[in-house]
Amino acid sequence: MKILKTKIAILAISFVSFLGIQSANAAPEGLSVGLAYNKAAFMGTGKETSTSGAGTVKKLTEEDGAFEDDVASAFVEYAVSDVVSFGVEYYLSDLTTPTNTNKQRTTVEGGAELTNTVKATFKDHTTIYANIGMPFNTYLKLGYHMVDVATQENLGTGGAYPDVDTTGYTVGLGYQHTADNGVFARLEVSVSEYDNVTAANSNEADKEVSVSDMYGAAASIKVGKSF
Repeated sequence: MKILKTKIAILAISFVSFLGIQSANAAPEGLSVGLAYNKAAFMGTGKETSTSGAGTVKKLTEEDGAFEDDVASAFVEYAVSDVVSFGVEYYLSDLTTPTNTNKQRTTVEGGAELTNTVKATFKDHTTIYANIGMPFNTYLKLGYHMVDVATQENLGTGGAYPDVDTTGYTVGLGYQHTADNGVFARLEVSVSEYDNVTAANSNEADKEVSVSDMYGAAASIKVGKSF
């Protein structure tokens, strides 16, 4: 999936860069390119489970988390009709969660106190979407997300977790104003839901982490040009 996302993102950014030095007459008709500023928020539930002995005893650590961040994105679209256009949008920077810290003891009572810190970075966030025009210059957005989740942990209890990837869906509503020269501005709000992810500890086979109930919301200001 990472290779596919990288190819899609490179293609989209290449279009934006190429058209930036082309005249309007040279650009393909129906193509639009632009940039966006996004105010985004995300939430989810993280769990760590571990077994002991024959696997009959389970320990469970569970915690909800949320964070917000600002991120820029670039997009390229192609209008197949006056109503429907398809596009690709790519976040130009990564999103990193706050660091979560917890302390655990090596035994139930007594023993050394160990500190664990963990955070995650969402990388190469890519969305394939369709915009469907509606009355009064509004539009409906339907999209499919692809994103890599890189874990960054320092576990006093030992072990490490590999990076994973996830997918998701988004729906949004927007308003677009277009000038006579094809330059446009948009206001857009959207919500997203991401698939659950699970990773096994690479050093301790009895440990596993999962993140579920992942949701996102974003408010965006977008500017671009249609050819």
